[in-house]
Amino acid sequence: MTLKQKIGQMIVAGFPAGELREDMIRLIREYKVGNLILFSHNIESRNQLKGLCESIQRLVKEETGEFAFITIDQEGGVVRRLPEGSVSIPGAMALTQTGDKENAYEAALLTGQELRELGINFNLAPVLDINNNPDNPVIGVRSFGPDKTMVSEFGCAMVKGYLDAGIMCSVKHFPGHGDTAVDSHLSLPCIRKSYEELEQEELIPFIEAFRRGATAVTLAHILFPRIEKEHLPVTMSETIIQGILRNRLGFEGLVISDCLEMNAIKEYFGTATGAKKAIMAGVDLVFISHTASLAAEAAREIERAVESGEIPISRIDDAVERILAYKKRYAAPNANEGKKSLKEAGEFVKSLYRGSIRFTNRERGYGHPLGKKPVFLSCFAYRSTLASSRVMEDLLFAAYMQERFGGDAYSFSIDPDSREINEVLEKVKDKGYTNLVLGTYNGHLNRGQSSLARELEKLRIPMVMAAFRNPYDLDEVGDGVDKIAAYEYSRQSFEAVVPLFKQ
Repeated sequence: MTLKQKIGQMIVAGFPAGELREDMIRLIREYKVGNLILFSHNIESRNQLKGLCESIQRLVKEETGEFAFITIDQEGGVVRRLPEGSVSIPGAMALTQTGDKENAYEAALLTGQELRELGINFNLAPVLDINNNPDNPVIGVRSFGPDKTMVSEFGCAMVKGYLDAGIMCSVKHFPGHGDTAVDSHLSLPCIRKSYEELEQEELIPFIEAFRRGATAVTLAHILFPRIEKEHLPVTMSETIIQGILRNRLGFEGLVISDCLEMNAIKEYFGTATGAKKAIMAGVDLVFISHTASLAAEAAREIERAVESGEIPISRIDDAVERILAYKKRYAAPNANEGKKSLKEAGEFVKSLYRGSIRFTNRERGYGHPLGKKPVFLSCFAYRSTLASSRVMEDLLFAAYMQERFGGDAYSFSIDPDSREINEVLEKVKDKGYTNLVLGTYNGHLNRGQSSLARELEKLRIPMVMAAFRNPYDLDEVGDGVDKIAAYEYSRQSFEAVVPLFKQ
């Protein structure tokens, strides 16, 4: 391989369309970029996605001599990219509520088989972050929860499921993105923990996943100043990548970056320079997930660094050898065997959603009585972090429930101010409502929702509150309110909530 071909094997690029356009074709042909990432904006239907993956593989194989890693973030729950009609499992925290890690294994196996059938061979999941900071704006329900043992058991079950399905997976975000209140898509978080502290908590799920054969690990764009003294995020820290991940923990799989167009890197270091520094530190695959020109710039900067001796050629050769070894095992397209039918898969997924949702503070079970005149309140869906999927802007829990049970339905904004709260209260009080059902979406972060919930509680109408993202919303009201943790603002969650009620 030429140097350009080797560098191309280390880059994962993305593009904004449903087909390969001229800038991406030129990137692959001129810079020999050997891997791509897909998002919702690349996907229109199952057939279109299959065709896109086939065209990617043809072009990349023709230009590089190797099949591409085609990667995707299909975690389930709030982070999903596949189109309507595809298997879409609940998220990590919801899966733990089913109480059976075998469900996590089966969910990952099913997802992996679905991805393989569609032409995708590398899933950027599962999340092994311990969500030990409720104010975390980017992890939350993407985590299996705040308990390190639960995260380890369910996370490792999913790793096994993906590998048994014949696809690569990457555990993320090493060494832990749970204990921060900053979204690295927007800025550069900092966690002031020592290695010894991480070893007792955040590292445990990763160490267990490495022991059980995890093929790749995604690094966090986070500063750990008590470990890395040079004000470098994990993505660029040789101390953490080589000193801890490789040498101390013995990880032998692929080390991959998170997207280098995220503000944690782009605004503080620059995407191309970030890619160079990441490779110098020991990253094997650098993700430049949206802009072909930035991927080309990164390829040129890495090539110059190798030619000048700033990056030893041995660092490139080591990474490429590892990449090609995994491509030999996972990248070539092949047929699925023993995959559930879509109907069977759909029934299984429905059972997971039903099993994850329940009243959290009362032994109500099913059939909570709404009475003759219920009122339903909720905000519309919104994209709470750039990691999340695109939202259905017309999706409204209140309207969904009204269609099934009658009564009245009202909406409110994501973070209502005092004026809007008073307007909602005027619509509800003294109207003879027999039950009030409130749907929230990260109300503990959008404090106006929490204020509204507490004011509604004072009306003394029998009240149910359903949290459709982080369950921490439920702590904002007293035990006189019946509480439902639903983990995800989606039709699947709404459908699973409906059996908890009766007219």
